[in-house]
Amino acid sequence: MVLRDQEDGTEYIREKVDPGDEIIVHWRHSVERTIWEEKLKVEKDQTFTLTETRFQSFGAGVPNEKEGNVSIKDGYVVMDNLNETKPAYYWFHSQLAELTVYKNGKELLLPDDIPHHHKVEMIIEKG
Repeated sequence: MVLRDQEDGTEYIREKVDPGDEIIVHWRHSVERTIWEEKLKVEKDQTFTLTETRFQSFGAGVPNEKEGNVSIKDGYVVMDNLNETKPAYYWFHSQLAELTVYKNGKELLLPDDIPHHHKVEMIIEKG
């Protein structure tokens, strides 16, 4: 799995992943200042499956129509059983958002590991 700059290709992280590994992207929403998380599963075909989204407040950027289930758990709105295939995962990195990436529960990327205001892509490449 590679996390790199979308514009110049600078690699920030290169990490071995296996099918079934769980990747969590965790950040603080820029407007509401509440926590958001998205859980992704690594697939055999070098894609991700978005399995769950959880957030603490319902506001700007919240999807209003999704397949799957919606529930409230531990103060979060949880959308699970999403099963959305993603060939890559993209974001505009803000160190202020405290974005952190976890692989199987361990920190893989911290907010300061990527320069502020850079476009990032996370993809799976054949090893």
